[in-house]
Amino acid sequence: MKIKFLTLFFFGATFFSGLHEDNDVTLGSWEIKNGIFIETNDEETNIARYNWNIFYNMFPKRITQRYIKKLVLMTDGEDEKTGALGALNEKNNEWQLVLDPIDVDFTSQDNTRISQSIYTLVHEFGHLLTLNHTQIKPAKRRKQEKGDPYVTIEGVATKDSYINKFVEEFWGGGLLTEWDKIQKNFCMTEQKSCLEKLYGLYKDNYTDFLTDYAAESPEEDIAESWTAFVLGEKYDNPQTIAEKKVNFFYQFEELVYYRKVIKKNIRKYQ
Repeated sequence: MKIKFLTLFFFGATFFSGLHEDNDVTLGSWEIKNGIFIETNDEETNIARYNWNIFYNMFPKRITQRYIKKLVLMTDGEDEKTGALGALNEKNNEWQLVLDPIDVDFTSQDNTRISQSIYTLVHEFGHLLTLNHTQIKPAKRRKQEKGDPYVTIEGVATKDSYINKFVEEFWGGGLLTEWDKIQKNFCMTEQKSCLEKLYGLYKDNYTDFLTDYAAESPEEDIAESWTAFVLGEKYDNPQTIAEKKVNFFYQFEELVYYRKVIKKNIRKYQ
């Protein structure tokens, strides 16, 4: 069985421990202080500085200054894992951005590569926007209870958080319960079986998701939907749940403003 499911993005601390694979090569790490890239003598410093400047100038500076404290360059070759975002502490208020410079390459002459690079950055910013400490309260509880706010790796979502509202609206009808079963019975033990089951979840509910990758988790679903919201247009008459997910973000005035800022900032690269 061929699995279309793509492991293009990761979030959370698991990327930096359990999901680190033998073919992942760390090229270096750099501190970020209030949005300022701290120089080192590492060989990859120039490309790290270049990538950071693009990220910093693409997104609302208030958020990037507040949360991003480290940039890591890591590669596993072309077109595999392209980027990641992970919390650096249990308070969920300091984060590190991980990029693969082979995949995220704004110096490329290939328009497809540039588009994919923009997509990656917008997606990862979506994680920062929806999982930071104003959205998620750190907690040791990992079990999802019926009627309670959504539980993430980082903690428990606040009632009025973007992701909790998103899950309440789009992950009902047994979808979250089925996803939880897959996580418990397959994803804790063997990645291939996990991906097969998640891809099956996507196929069974394909009109609910914008991409097969979105079915990996509510966290990835909201990040994929956020990316489509930023890079695409509003659906005047949404026909599917996937299309309604894109329109979900228009109810938040601040996110509509962020979209306007980001779209303006990426024009120079398109």
